[in-house]
Amino acid sequence: MFEQDRVLVRLQQRVMSEGNIVACFLSGSYGRRENDPYSDMDVALVFADELVRERAWRQRREFVQSVMQYVPAKSFDGEHVRPYFHIALYSNGTKADYRYELQTELQPNPWDRDIRILKDRDGWAEQYQADCERALLPQPRLTAAELTALDERFWVMLWDAYRLLLRGDGDKPFTIYLELLHFTLPPLLHVLPPEDPARAPLLRAQFNQDTQGTAAHLANLLQAYLNARTAVVQRLHLDFNPDTRFETAVQNLIKSKT
Repeated sequence: MFEQDRVLVRLQQRVMSEGNIVACFLSGSYGRRENDPYSDMDVALVFADELVRERAWRQRREFVQSVMQYVPAKSFDGEHVRPYFHIALYSNGTKADYRYELQTELQPNPWDRDIRILKDRDGWAEQYQADCERALLPQPRLTAAELTALDERFWVMLWDAYRLLLRGDGDKPFTIYLELLHFTLPPLLHVLPPEDPARAPLLRAQFNQDTQGTAAHLANLLQAYLNARTAVVQRLHLDFNPDTRFETAVQNLIKSKT
């Protein structure tokens, strides 16, 4: 739908013509051969040494545009993700994430277990993939201290948003609700696997100008959070002791107001 096949062909032609690129491969859904018309392209460009990579990094925007020369593109650095990470948005709908890697620093990891090799000088990428197949997935990590900080912030933001909704304010609590989701959900979702029954209810976000309906949703979100928190504590064997007296009283209060 978004001409990814065309981009893929042009990308391979481009990296094959670039002598300084030791290897190029696709990871993610393209590496697993599970890509669909809406998939991002996760592209790794591997260089032999720091000097060569730095030279290529300085020309990253030109490289991105050269892949699809006549398709307008916007690209920017993904410093929030990792160093030497460049994100390209092609106006034909394709999104490509470019990793600029050093051959001497790229360590085998389970996320590169399935890759689609576009260029492989001297068989390095093939050996790298074989090494990645033996790498183990790291276990999800969340400490008791991190959960405590998350929990304290959750209660503050939930209470602020809920009180404003009961007042009939549908505007001010919206940003609080977004912060609550952004701060609370990702750490819990990272720990809980898709098959855990406590995971799915966390994904049922809802906010609109029906303040009573949104307040009722917050009551459901509170229960979903508590269930997910319990599941995380049990899964990671955390030494976490909630204030059950306070939490039960708040739940009863919310039930009486909803």
